[in-house]
Amino acid sequence: MNIPESLRLNQAFEARPLAFNRQAKIAIGNHVPGEKGCIGDGAVIREDGSVDVTMIAVGAKKVEAGNNDSWIELQDDGRGVWTGNLPYKTPGFQRIVFKIDGVQVLNPLAPIGFGDNRHINYVDIPEEDAEWMTLRDVPHGSFTREYYKSSVTGEYECCLVYTPPFYQEKPELKYPTLYLQHGGGENETVWAYQGKINYIIDNLIAENKAKPCVIVMNSGMVQVNVDGVWEQDDDYMQDLIMKDCIPFIEKRYRVLPGKDNRAYAGLSMGSLQGARFIMEHPEVFSYAGLFTGFLAPRHHGIRPQPYLKALDDAKTFNSNMKVFFRAMGDQEASIPLFNEETELCESKGINYVARTYPGKHEWRVWRRAIKDFLTMIF
Repeated sequence: MNIPESLRLNQAFEARPLAFNRQAKIAIGNHVPGEKGCIGDGAVIREDGSVDVTMIAVGAKKVEAGNNDSWIELQDDGRGVWTGNLPYKTPGFQRIVFKIDGVQVLNPLAPIGFGDNRHINYVDIPEEDAEWMTLRDVPHGSFTREYYKSSVTGEYECCLVYTPPFYQEKPELKYPTLYLQHGGGENETVWAYQGKINYIIDNLIAENKAKPCVIVMNSGMVQVNVDGVWEQDDDYMQDLIMKDCIPFIEKRYRVLPGKDNRAYAGLSMGSLQGARFIMEHPEVFSYAGLFTGFLAPRHHGIRPQPYLKALDDAKTFNSNMKVFFRAMGDQEASIPLFNEETELCESKGINYVARTYPGKHEWRVWRRAIKDFLTMIF
């Protein structure tokens, strides 16, 4: 990798869920009494894509940092401040795992995100052509966190809503809506902080490559209390959106009603949920973006997918779906299933757009997928 400073220091990659600005320096004396000096960010990206990592672990015997490709032992400076340089083979949103004496821990000095149903340390290494997802001097939209009572869960639910630039300034305008879903073990915030969706669409709107729209992000890990036990099931997600969220959004926001003004997109788990949604309820959406396919992954076991029968009537499906967009990483474990989907669509006469992007099951793929999908809808 050869990442220019203009990308490494762009605020789109500096921003994190717990703070917009870069990590502020902290006094070492807060952790090591009597010591002077300060420590800055615990994960600093270098031009070659490697990451300088720092962790405070006073009294530790061994501190390690690693990713999917490599592990390193950090070196103690004698005060309990451990440092090292961790190599990365590919850019994008990448995990950093820290261990103290063999126990995995969260490093408060490094960026903290959300994945695998818990907080995680990460680093966001820009791709060399990543200007399209940077924070640029263009008009920007806004995020609002909304709360609504759900008839499905019996509780209040939360969604994150993006409104495009000038939404507040031009009250006479109404917009179409994209319902955008995450993957397994994630939540309603990840498309904002890990997907950079607001920067992507702000830039596309400024370049007249995408139509302004409202984007609604819900948690797909919907839980319902059944006899005192909280259960999570895909059945609940589409009911939550269809029965509760869409009516709430269309009452509260200036959005255009009707299926032709609604789109759905989702990654991984959200892709499988979306396939079922659009095939069981063709009256809800006219555009669908499935990022990582619609056939159930075999490593999770073959799941019954009776809703795929909707593909048997190509004329009706093609009439209902203005854009049926499918995307996959070219190194994704499920690429054979993606190819089977293509053959299935071809054999049944289904209209589709299929694209592959560099990468595996990761955000660098899904960010490019949403960028392209946004240029096709509405």
